[in-house]
Amino acid sequence: MKTIRGKIISFFVLCFAFAGLLTLLHYESAFSLRRKIHAIERFDDLLNDVLELRRYEKNFLFYRDTSSRKDGLIYLKRIDDAYQTLKGDISLIIGADETLAFGNSLSSYKQILDEIIALKSAAGSSVLEDKLRTKGKYLVDFAQNLIQKKRQRIDQTLKRVLTIPLVSLAILVVLVIVIFRLVTTGILKPLSLVESATEKVAKNSFTPISYDKEKQDEITRLIASFNKMVDELESRQEQLIQSRKLASIGTFTSGIAHELNNPLNNISITAESLKLNYQDMSEDQASEMIDEILTQTDRASQVVKNLLEFSRTERPYLRNLHIRDVIERTLNLIKNQLIVTGLRVEQHIVEDLPAIRGRRQDLQQALVNILLNAIQAMPDGGIVTIRAGLGPRGYIRIDLSDTGTGIPPEALEHVFDPFFTTKASGQGTGLGLSLVYSIIRTHGGYIEVQSEVGKGTTFSIFLPAVDEKDSTDEVENSSR
Repeated sequence: MKTIRGKIISFFVLCFAFAGLLTLLHYESAFSLRRKIHAIERFDDLLNDVLELRRYEKNFLFYRDTSSRKDGLIYLKRIDDAYQTLKGDISLIIGADETLAFGNSLSSYKQILDEIIALKSAAGSSVLEDKLRTKGKYLVDFAQNLIQKKRQRIDQTLKRVLTIPLVSLAILVVLVIVIFRLVTTGILKPLSLVESATEKVAKNSFTPISYDKEKQDEITRLIASFNKMVDELESRQEQLIQSRKLASIGTFTSGIAHELNNPLNNISITAESLKLNYQDMSEDQASEMIDEILTQTDRASQVVKNLLEFSRTERPYLRNLHIRDVIERTLNLIKNQLIVTGLRVEQHIVEDLPAIRGRRQDLQQALVNILLNAIQAMPDGGIVTIRAGLGPRGYIRIDLSDTGTGIPPEALEHVFDPFFTTKASGQGTGLGLSLVYSIIRTHGGYIEVQSEVGKGTTFSIFLPAVDEKDSTDEVENSSR
């Protein structure tokens, strides 16, 4: 009974049992009504026989008609036979005592009639005639009362027959309400939650559905499986973001190598000069060359540090961030890639913007993906413009524009779909912008895109600004 299937089966078994019971009651009532109608017909015959007996009784008493006497005896015999046949039915309606009294009255009537017939003279017959009329009236009253009570019973049976469909209809309405409630609360409502949660998953919002774990029905197991799937998707999403970070690093490896090579070359040249000319240098000259080596070492170390921070797998907690710092860190990661491809970056960032709350590495990943797409869209060079300022309804707005080839209108509405790409086969996975969409949504923001073929593309990111009055976290800065 815990599963919906078991409940439905039990419910329908109950419905069939109830329908069978109603059918039996209906047929029993119909047959009972038929028997009662047949019985009242026989009671009517009994009453008619009694009335005929009384008619012949009057003819005999008033006119001493011999034929009336004979016909009266015939009806008296018919009444007695009917009484013997119907005694059981009469007893059920009137009662055993009244039935016995009718039989005794019928015998007394026959005895009095025989005594009147036996008298040769009219002397003393008046008393017997009065007794005979009294008994005859009793017989008529009894038969009429019998028919009246039988009709009452027929009326009761008829009402029961007519009530059964009404009761059936009422119970059917109750059953429909119960089914509707069962389907609504047990199936439709949970399925609506699953549908809503599935739509959120399609928008990269992995939110488990709360449910009663004590239940063991199919819908509960479906929700549990869905929550397990959501956990898996969220875990895979983290892995996917990490793999995209590593892929991004691979994309601008040449720029990173160039950026590391410069300080290493400077260190090598300075160290070689120091070794060769150390004996001829003054203390200040040697100290200056050592400081240069340390400076170039710090420069190389900072490049490595930026890469490690960008590619690390641990998930830092949400913290308050300055969008300027996030943008500058991102540009530091790919600045040599921009230089190699001949791109110029223009920044227009409003001063003293409110902080945003999020994970810096994830936001850097989102910006890197967009900027790498911009680099690929401008193989012959161009301009990347980054603007940041206040957006609508307490949001910070970041616009990243390029002067590249643009996106065709038919592809524009699919750019954030997983595995959708406009690149040639083998040149793109179609996951970069879908991850950007997922990251921005996870941070409570949204992203829009505008593009014109041949003129360029603009991605607009909207992230919620932190209310400084409600913020207790320190703002992460570039010194961290």
